[in-house]
Amino acid sequence: MQNLKKTVLLVLMTVFVASLAIVPAHAQGIAATVPFDFVVGKTTMKADSYRIETQGGFITLVDVQDGRASYALLSPGDDAANHNGQPYLVFTRYGAESFLSKVVFSADKTYNLPRSSREKEMIAHATSGEEVAVLIQPLR
Repeated sequence: MQNLKKTVLLVLMTVFVASLAIVPAHAQGIAATVPFDFVVGKTTMKADSYRIETQGGFITLVDVQDGRASYALLSPGDDAANHNGQPYLVFTRYGAESFLSKVVFSADKTYNLPRSSREKEMIAHATSGEEVAVLIQPLR
């Protein structure tokens, strides 16, 4: 009985480690230059070049210049407009603040970012939100 438990535990650990190795191989990545400051979750990101990747249910934005990273949860998005097959980011602007709201890798691979408490506060006080799409280049 003890041998059976050890064998089952070993098989489960092997499957778990193998699944961790597979996730990075399926990570999607793109590069973008964002010409304005923007907010992701609770973090304000400066206008700069970023590497944007997804892994599982998270998005990672890494500043190419200083290596600073920001992380946010993702949820599946609906079909997105096709910009000649190019990936793009969608920002929602309230007054002078811009919030990253959607990452589009392709027409059928889109992800929404949840609204932060700051964005919800801006929505409550704003009359309308303006969406801004920024075309980006795939990582090479």
